[in-house]
Amino acid sequence: MKKALFLSICFLLISLAIWTAGCGGEEASPTVTLGIRNIQSCSSLNTETGEYTIQPGSTFDRGDAAWLYFEVPGITVKGVDDKFEFWVKFSELKLFNPNGDIIANISDFAEIREVDLDEPPNFVWFYAYFESTSDDPVGQYRWEFVVKDELYEATGTGSATFNLQ
Repeated sequence: MKKALFLSICFLLISLAIWTAGCGGEEASPTVTLGIRNIQSCSSLNTETGEYTIQPGSTFDRGDAAWLYFEVPGITVKGVDDKFEFWVKFSELKLFNPNGDIIANISDFAEIREVDLDEPPNFVWFYAYFESTSDDPVGQYRWEFVVKDELYEATGTGSATFNLQ
Protein backbone atom coordinates (compact mmCIF):
# COMPACT_ATOMS: atom_id res chain seq x y z
CA MET A 1 0.00 0.00 0.00
CA LYS A 2 2.78 2.42 0.95
CA LYS A 3 4.65 1.51 -2.26
CA ALA A 4 1.56 2.18 -4.41
CA LEU A 5 0.98 5.53 -2.66
CA PHE A 6 4.67 6.46 -3.11
CA LEU A 7 4.51 5.62 -6.86
CA SER A 8 1.29 7.61 -7.24
CA ILE A 9 2.88 10.65 -5.58
CA CYS A 10 6.01 10.32 -7.77
CA PHE A 11 3.84 10.06 -10.90
CA LEU A 12 1.88 13.15 -9.80
CA LEU A 13 5.11 15.15 -9.15
CA ILE A 14 6.62 14.12 -12.49
CA SER A 15 3.39 15.06 -14.28
CA LEU A 16 3.33 18.41 -12.49
CA ALA A 17 6.99 19.08 -13.43
CA ILE A 18 6.29 18.31 -17.10
CA TRP A 19 3.15 20.48 -17.14
CA THR A 20 4.86 23.49 -15.52
CA ALA A 21 8.00 23.26 -17.68
CA GLY A 22 6.23 25.12 -20.46
CA CYS A 23 4.60 27.65 -18.14
CA GLY A 24 7.66 29.48 -16.86
CA GLY A 25 8.64 32.97 -17.90
CA GLU A 26 6.45 35.73 -19.22
CA GLU A 27 3.81 35.06 -21.80
CA ALA A 28 3.86 37.09 -24.97
CA SER A 29 0.92 39.43 -25.44
CA PRO A 30 -1.47 38.11 -28.04
CA THR A 31 -1.33 39.76 -31.44
CA VAL A 32 -4.70 41.16 -32.40
CA THR A 33 -5.52 41.45 -36.06
CA LEU A 34 -8.21 43.67 -37.52
CA GLY A 35 -10.37 42.23 -40.21
CA ILE A 36 -10.45 43.77 -43.66
CA ARG A 37 -13.48 43.04 -45.83
CA ASN A 38 -15.27 44.10 -48.96
CA ILE A 39 -12.15 45.18 -50.85
CA GLN A 40 -13.34 46.64 -54.15
CA SER A 41 -11.86 48.19 -57.28
CA CYS A 42 -14.22 50.97 -58.25
CA SER A 43 -14.71 53.27 -61.21
CA SER A 44 -16.31 55.92 -59.01
CA LEU A 45 -16.76 56.56 -55.31
CA ASN A 46 -18.67 59.17 -53.35
CA THR A 47 -16.15 60.13 -50.67
CA GLU A 48 -18.89 61.52 -48.40
CA THR A 49 -21.25 58.53 -48.35
CA GLY A 50 -19.05 55.60 -49.35
CA GLU A 51 -21.31 54.68 -52.26
CA TYR A 52 -19.28 53.21 -55.10
CA THR A 53 -19.50 51.61 -58.52
CA ILE A 54 -17.58 48.34 -58.88
CA GLN A 55 -15.32 48.25 -61.93
CA PRO A 56 -15.98 44.99 -63.84
CA GLY A 57 -12.92 42.76 -63.86
CA SER A 58 -10.94 45.45 -61.97
CA THR A 59 -9.74 46.61 -65.40
CA PHE A 60 -9.36 50.29 -66.24
CA ASP A 61 -8.32 52.18 -69.34
CA ARG A 62 -5.14 54.21 -69.09
CA GLY A 63 -6.12 57.73 -68.08
CA ASP A 64 -8.92 56.51 -65.76
CA ALA A 65 -8.99 56.86 -61.97
CA ALA A 66 -8.76 53.47 -60.23
CA TRP A 67 -10.46 53.64 -56.84
CA LEU A 68 -9.79 51.30 -53.90
CA TYR A 69 -12.51 50.83 -51.27
CA PHE A 70 -12.44 48.59 -48.18
CA GLU A 71 -14.14 48.17 -44.83
CA VAL A 72 -12.71 47.55 -41.36
CA PRO A 73 -15.12 45.79 -38.97
CA GLY A 74 -14.41 44.94 -35.34
CA ILE A 75 -12.71 48.15 -34.27
CA THR A 76 -12.45 48.99 -30.59
CA VAL A 77 -15.22 51.28 -29.40
CA LYS A 78 -14.95 52.78 -25.93
CA GLY A 79 -18.10 53.81 -24.15
CA VAL A 80 -18.03 56.72 -21.71
CA ASP A 81 -21.13 58.33 -20.19
CA ASP A 82 -23.48 56.86 -22.84
CA LYS A 83 -21.24 58.16 -25.66
CA PHE A 84 -18.83 56.20 -27.85
CA GLU A 85 -15.32 56.78 -29.17
CA PHE A 86 -13.08 55.09 -31.74
CA TRP A 87 -9.82 55.90 -33.54
CA VAL A 88 -8.62 54.06 -36.64
CA LYS A 89 -5.74 54.97 -38.97
CA PHE A 90 -5.11 54.05 -42.58
CA SER A 91 -1.46 53.97 -41.59
CA GLU A 92 0.31 52.76 -44.72
CA LEU A 93 -0.47 52.62 -48.43
CA LYS A 94 1.77 51.29 -51.17
CA LEU A 95 1.06 51.01 -54.87
CA PHE A 96 3.20 48.81 -57.12
CA ASN A 97 3.35 49.06 -60.90
CA PRO A 98 3.40 46.01 -63.22
CA ASN A 99 7.19 45.77 -62.87
CA GLY A 100 6.89 45.50 -59.07
CA ASP A 101 8.29 48.99 -58.48
CA ILE A 102 6.71 51.11 -55.74
CA ILE A 103 5.11 54.14 -57.34
CA ALA A 104 3.39 55.39 -54.17
CA ASN A 105 4.40 54.87 -50.55
CA ILE A 106 2.40 56.93 -48.07
CA SER A 107 2.48 56.73 -44.27
CA ASP A 108 -0.39 57.98 -42.09
CA PHE A 109 -2.57 58.23 -45.17
CA ALA A 110 -5.82 58.97 -43.32
CA GLU A 111 -7.47 58.53 -39.94
CA ILE A 112 -10.91 58.57 -38.46
CA ARG A 113 -11.25 59.61 -34.83
CA GLU A 114 -14.72 60.13 -33.46
CA VAL A 115 -15.75 60.97 -29.92
CA ASP A 116 -19.16 61.63 -28.38
CA LEU A 117 -21.01 59.32 -30.78
CA ASP A 118 -24.52 58.27 -29.81
CA GLU A 119 -24.18 54.86 -31.52
CA PRO A 120 -21.09 52.68 -32.03
CA PRO A 121 -20.28 51.99 -35.70
CA ASN A 122 -20.40 48.46 -37.13
CA PHE A 123 -17.38 49.25 -39.32
CA VAL A 124 -15.41 52.09 -40.85
CA TRP A 125 -14.39 52.38 -44.50
CA PHE A 126 -11.42 53.86 -46.29
CA TYR A 127 -10.55 54.64 -49.86
CA ALA A 128 -7.66 55.61 -52.09
CA TYR A 129 -7.33 56.22 -55.79
CA PHE A 130 -4.74 56.23 -58.52
CA GLU A 131 -5.19 58.78 -61.29
CA SER A 132 -3.55 56.98 -64.17
CA THR A 133 -2.21 58.69 -67.28
CA SER A 134 -2.08 57.59 -70.89
CA ASP A 135 1.67 57.01 -70.42
CA ASP A 136 1.36 54.54 -67.53
CA PRO A 137 2.42 50.98 -68.35
CA VAL A 138 -0.24 48.45 -69.22
CA GLY A 139 -0.53 45.53 -66.78
CA GLN A 140 -1.43 44.59 -63.23
CA TYR A 141 -0.98 47.07 -60.37
CA ARG A 142 -1.10 46.08 -56.70
CA TRP A 143 -2.26 47.99 -53.64
CA GLU A 144 -0.92 46.98 -50.21
CA PHE A 145 -2.25 48.70 -47.12
CA VAL A 146 -2.21 48.65 -43.32
CA VAL A 147 -4.83 49.95 -40.91
CA LYS A 148 -4.39 50.37 -37.18
CA ASP A 149 -6.86 50.54 -34.30
CA GLU A 150 -5.22 53.22 -32.15
CA LEU A 151 -7.29 52.43 -29.05
CA TYR A 152 -6.39 48.72 -28.97
CA GLU A 153 -3.14 48.70 -30.96
CA ALA A 154 -4.47 46.10 -33.38
CA THR A 155 -3.47 46.12 -37.03
CA GLY A 156 -4.88 44.73 -40.24
CA THR A 157 -3.37 44.36 -43.68
CA GLY A 158 -4.89 43.97 -47.09
CA SER A 159 -4.06 44.00 -50.76
CA ALA A 160 -5.87 44.31 -54.05
CA THR A 161 -4.96 44.34 -57.70
CA PHE A 162 -6.27 46.13 -60.75
CA ASN A 163 -5.30 46.20 -64.39
CA LEU A 164 -4.61 49.04 -66.81
CA GLN A 165 -5.21 48.38 -70.48
